[in-house]
Amino acid sequence: MKFMSILLKEGRKEDLKKKYSTKFNEQDLEFILNISDLKDFNHKYTDFVLKHTDGDGELDTDTLEYFVELIKDFDKYQSQFPKKDINQYVSFNELESVINFVRTKNKDKELEGQAKKIYEKGDFVVIQPKTEEASCKYGSNTKWCVTSKGSGHFGRYTAGRQGLYFIINKSKSTNKNYSKVAIHFDDGGEPRYWDAQDSPMSQREIEIFEYAFDDMIQAIKDDYKKYAGSMTDKFLTETFDKMGETSANTLNYLRSSYALLTLVRGFQNNSDLGFGHSEARLSISLTSDKEHKAIDEYQVFITYKSKDEKTFTASIGFSGEDEVGGEDFTDLGLEEWGIDVTYNIGTNPAHTAEGVRRHIASRVLDHIVNNPKLVQKVSGTSRVWRADRANYGYTFGKNKGLIKKLVDYLDKGEIGTKLDFLESLGKLKSKDVNGKKMYAHSSRDQYFPSSAFRGQFSSFFASAKMAGILNYRKIGKDYFLIKGPNFDAFKSGELKAL
Repeated sequence: MKFMSILLKEGRKEDLKKKYSTKFNEQDLEFILNISDLKDFNHKYTDFVLKHTDGDGELDTDTLEYFVELIKDFDKYQSQFPKKDINQYVSFNELESVINFVRTKNKDKELEGQAKKIYEKGDFVVIQPKTEEASCKYGSNTKWCVTSKGSGHFGRYTAGRQGLYFIINKSKSTNKNYSKVAIHFDDGGEPRYWDAQDSPMSQREIEIFEYAFDDMIQAIKDDYKKYAGSMTDKFLTETFDKMGETSANTLNYLRSSYALLTLVRGFQNNSDLGFGHSEARLSISLTSDKEHKAIDEYQVFITYKSKDEKTFTASIGFSGEDEVGGEDFTDLGLEEWGIDVTYNIGTNPAHTAEGVRRHIASRVLDHIVNNPKLVQKVSGTSRVWRADRANYGYTFGKNKGLIKKLVDYLDKGEIGTKLDFLESLGKLKSKDVNGKKMYAHSSRDQYFPSSAFRGQFSSFFASAKMAGILNYRKIGKDYFLIKGPNFDAFKSGELKAL
């Protein structure tokens, strides 16, 4: 078959050479006969081209190129023409006229597929343009920037979860202010209305418009909600397929020379699990100017789904890496912990991904900062407390002074309040006045209710409570002193203030 096609082509070529050898010089005739598009059609249209091409003077290649484009469209739309044999047309002008009509008809049909009809009732139709060409067609006779061809405005106003709708008054589709109205939804789902002159409509105009056409406006809002939902899923898919690194750190961790660092690398969607599943990696380390200690590493699994057009939810879990080892490796046990959170959708996928990575890194850092294994590794003991040096000043570095007296008091099994303890030290004295216990400074004889002495040694007692040396048990209205969770560690010298 291929051989026969070659023979047919060559045979037609030779016949055309003989037929038009007197109309064209040899060079021009050879040029036309070797035009690839005409050869591709086995020269079945070449006779028409040669017949209607001027052979006098210099060959007009631009006109010839235009003729060939007409021939290609004739072949493409041949079934739509009333005269399907090209030789039935008396000139290129007649052929051009028919082809242009069919081109326009097909272009209109093509543009209809590039726009979505949302609503139509009476004189009004609502269109959501999908392409710049459709925006130019349905936004004609307006001053909207989205109808400016090649400006990029259409793309900027429809990117992400933005929505664009044209309300068209079919009976008065001229350039008057309200013949067409554009409604633009921003990424946050907030609508703005623009008249045909590209002026933003006032709130009063919008209220009247929405009242007069409530069913049409509701149809637009309902469609945008569906559209934004689908765009949100697309947005989230892109978000959780954006690779990047984000870290969080605590400098001079536990008052050491190390910074505690959490680093999140990701994301990559897990296509095997379908929509809503992504993965990342988490590295935890201690770093200083001199060294870097890799402490622990995890695979991070994220399950996400849209909540509405502005937010999405995520469940984040961790799986330890068995192959991670080394002398600094410390299993911090994140497998037993997770994060469930609602995030705001950012301005773009990259920005949103960065926010999620930052949040994971910060949450993990907050979770592990007091991890006993990590504390033990850095401070040499797992019994530590954060002294408020700025406000109280107590660090209880040694078991002596007032803190020793408190420890001895509790060790003896004494039962009493703060004031009772201070009285046992001789700081206060008490007596019964009309059936109520009253207190006074040991050097004075003026007695007051216990409430007058609430601030006595408050910094000391607050620090002892923060350190876990002291705790309280409420009985009735009184708070009695008891041993705190770090009482024994302090006595044995294991408790350390950071």
